[in-house]
Amino acid sequence: MNGKFQNNKIILGLKVRQLRTDKGFSLSQLNKKSGMSISYLNEIEKGKKYPRRDKLDQLANALEVSCEELTSNKLPAKL
Repeated sequence: MNGKFQNNKIILGLKVRQLRTDKGFSLSQLNKKSGMSISYLNEIEKGKKYPRRDKLDQLANALEVSCEELTSNKLPAKL
């Protein structure tokens, strides 16, 4: 697998977990807000999956951020 793409999956996973916990959401709550299964969300957070654009839009909307912010390779200072 392409190393750069693997890094993107890991960065996305870190961001999703951080945003979710910052908002006080459990995986179950994010599941309800995004319409994605808990197992899929867990795989995203672990850096195992990278969603398609439509799923990224759903996830960004559920986390109340822009899709660009979510998919950017810039990490917040917290991470």
